[in-house]
Amino acid sequence: MKNYILLIIFIHFSIFALSQESSRWQVMPALIGGVFPNYEYSLKNYNPLLIPYLPFSKGGFYGELRYNYDRNGTFGIYGGKSWSLGENTIHLITPQLGAIFGDYQGISLQLYYNLINPHVEFNLTNNYALIFNNRPNFYFNWSDIQFPVWKKGRIGASTQIFIDSAVKTYDFGPMIGYRNEKWYFMLTSFNPWQQEKHYLFFAIQRTFQL
Repeated sequence: MKNYILLIIFIHFSIFALSQESSRWQVMPALIGGVFPNYEYSLKNYNPLLIPYLPFSKGGFYGELRYNYDRNGTFGIYGGKSWSLGENTIHLITPQLGAIFGDYQGISLQLYYNLINPHVEFNLTNNYALIFNNRPNFYFNWSDIQFPVWKKGRIGASTQIFIDSAVKTYDFGPMIGYRNEKWYFMLTSFNPWQQEKHYLFFAIQRTFQL
């Protein structure tokens, strides 16, 4: 596992070196949390579930450090390159390679797609992890669609999909949010129509220019 992590770190630095521009570092620390009042799946044992999450970017390079995001008790380090297409409607595509270690150990492929328009925003996350320590490989998708309302507010819907050899979960629900130049707040209520599967996810994020 150590060799895989060193290889992925080397690849991240290579991508970063190729992506250098005169732009400044952008660091966006966040705390994501989940509350599971009645959910029977294993996440209920982490109630509330807290996910420290640190995205950072410079030029075309985009990286992430995170804990409890990929799986509970698991760290993740990711790096990749972003491509931006379009003007009025922006299409942002970011493939990433990651290493995960902790309760789960392996490598992970991740793809972000973001559609950003003055009237709508669509965010797609696809994550597939290949696990080496006697745990199942898994696929995770966390996506949303958001519509701006008021000055900085937004409403929409979000979905989470998790699939491995033993578990398949498909969760969906409404979301509200607020975003300005420095702060982002989000609250999603998944499965509010099913009491036994209902849970909440929130996020608080701050953007810094270094």
